[in-house]
Amino acid sequence: MNDFIAWLESSLARFGQWLSPYLSDIALVFVVCIIGLYAGDVIKSVKKLVAGKHFLLRTLAFVLVSAFGLGVLTLWVSPFMAKALMFFGSTYLPLTVFAAFILVGVLADRKSQL
Repeated sequence: MNDFIAWLESSLARFGQWLSPYLSDIALVFVVCIIGLYAGDVIKSVKKLVAGKHFLLRTLAFVLVSAFGLGVLTLWVSPFMAKALMFFGSTYLPLTVFAAFILVGVLADRKSQL
């Protein structure tokens, strides 16, 4: 049993080291998935806020929220997400990434987006 645990930890450590250089990309994908799940709610809220306003104001609000707001949020949150994924160290990085994406899947299922 100890041999299996040692092999498993060794394999996880190697896979974690292999994933480490791609951590910023993995975090970016994770953040984009989360934002994709909730962007519709944000846009609906902004739509209610600017309903009945002039076309140019509505368009400007949409561009500011969609392009700049969500884009900047993605860029700001991704480094924090990368640090959060490394919370347990590179040995457990594969399990952490797997659990994070399972969490995204559960959230998507609850929002009926799957």
